[in-house]
Amino acid sequence: MKTNQLWILLIALSSSFSLFSQVETGQKVKLNEDGTFTTTPVLINSNSTNRDVQTADLLFSFGKPANPQIKNSRGVTLADLDNDGVEEIIYGIDTTLYALKGDGSILFEIPVEGPILLPPSIADLDDDGTPEIIFNTGYPTTIGRVYVMDNTGVPLTGWPVNFNDKWMINAPAIADLDGDGTLDIITGERFGSSQGYLHALNIDGSEINANWPVSLPATPAFTPSIGDIDNDGDMDVVIAASAVGMFAFDSDGTILPGFPLVDPDKSYSYQSPTLVDLDGDETLEIVGANHGNTPGFYVLNADASYATGWPIILNEWTYTTPTVADIDADGTYELFFGNRNTSNDGTLLPTIYGQAPDASSIDNFPVENYGGNEGFITIADINEDDIPEVIFSSVITDSNAMGYIHAYSTDGSGEIDGFPLRTPGYTFLNGAVLGDVDNDGMMDLTANSYTLNFGVMTDSTFVNTFNLNVPYDASKILRNGYKGSNLRDGLIEEEILSNSEILISSNILISPNPSNGTLNLSINMELNNAQIEIYDITGKRIISENADFRKNTSVTLNLNQVDNGIYLIKVSNGIVTHTSKWIKN
Repeated sequence: MKTNQLWILLIALSSSFSLFSQVETGQKVKLNEDGTFTTTPVLINSNSTNRDVQTADLLFSFGKPANPQIKNSRGVTLADLDNDGVEEIIYGIDTTLYALKGDGSILFEIPVEGPILLPPSIADLDDDGTPEIIFNTGYPTTIGRVYVMDNTGVPLTGWPVNFNDKWMINAPAIADLDGDGTLDIITGERFGSSQGYLHALNIDGSEINANWPVSLPATPAFTPSIGDIDNDGDMDVVIAASAVGMFAFDSDGTILPGFPLVDPDKSYSYQSPTLVDLDGDETLEIVGANHGNTPGFYVLNADASYATGWPIILNEWTYTTPTVADIDADGTYELFFGNRNTSNDGTLLPTIYGQAPDASSIDNFPVENYGGNEGFITIADINEDDIPEVIFSSVITDSNAMGYIHAYSTDGSGEIDGFPLRTPGYTFLNGAVLGDVDNDGMMDLTANSYTLNFGVMTDSTFVNTFNLNVPYDASKILRNGYKGSNLRDGLIEEEILSNSEILISSNILISPNPSNGTLNLSINMELNNAQIEIYDITGKRIISENADFRKNTSVTLNLNQVDNGIYLIKVSNGIVTHTSKWIKN
């Protein structure tokens, strides 16, 4: 149907609905196969969106003009860049990298070569106690680079890396791919529509070995996911080549048995997968989504075969990034996917799917909403009822061009009080990231949005931060932001210490040691919102709690309830990690 015809229909429908509810005309945005966007008018009525008064406080909305052809996707990054115990908001607008403080002021802004489309990755690459900022730039009509900056925005020596000015597509994934004890940067290069490369880079910008980069027969489709999927002790890289198929390579660049998985009816873009052991067999499953002629959700085994019951086929394309979390702490993971399907008349449709590992629907899912989802899904308890919520973006705006961030309880009771939050413009391919960016002890939600004016007016992009007015508790956040962590590796591991983590740190002091259960824990630096984890000798986590550390002060732990033996105590704020041994007698 042509747009003007649809407008006539919507006006007629609006007149007929006006007797029963307040009706307005909003807009629905759609990502097309060629990467362009189109918008369509849709009806919004009072029964199709939550009209509760918003209980969250908008701390700030930071907005800047944006390139109308280039849109940010997959949210922002929260990280403590300056080691003051408070997270900053890191975000690219066209060809400028911004780091914002929790009041919306600019910590720094750095011009770069090429536009920044996805959120930066954050990791301590050189193990000096301060994080590096890693991100890609590029677009088909511009140049592209891979940047590694220090925590003040200064590029490290040898960076940015330039591969013939090509678009460095999606976000970099950070992992120790070659097992040498240092973190590597795994990222894609769009050489052309029928040719791409996957790079694995050391901190100096060189490839990790002579077998990299590996070639792909099309554009790299999403941010790589990194994990030992076949449990052979060697890390693997999972990537797709847009319309060609799924690939998996080991650290030497060798393609794994069963790959590539090629199906002419399935295409991949944006739907970066999660790697997780769903069935306890010590191999990782690949949890993802696809578009194409048979769009849907899939779980692949390590040999590229489909797990029993999968895939689940949809009648609508999906660009969602799946989320995996154990929402009821029963030892079994739940899988969450989004669907962009949106009616034009206010009818609620399945939007967020919740599936068990066997592909059956979990209780209270799918969540039905008006306005589909193509972003990432955050899982957290954000209203202090000890029940996690699914938090997600929307493909629609209302008649005032205001977008939505939704939060639905996983108990089936619907959208929680105070939601949806409202943003200027579409939230669309993005989502919500949780933290405490203003250091007031309360949980904040940060979501980015943008307007789409298609040349009529200048487009704008926004960072919006809300105070949710509940205490910040990191343990209540089960999966946060794009791919669940700032490493963007997509890997969910059991709470067991790996050998690489069992490195006794001189920066952590435990006294007395041995002790009968009461001990004092101190660290020679400040760490806010740090997680303290206690592991037994098998590497199994038995206790987890949060604390703030100050120099020359200690945190007292009462571990009288644990059995006598040897334990490992790990303290981490997500960037800096310290581990030490403790003996209970």
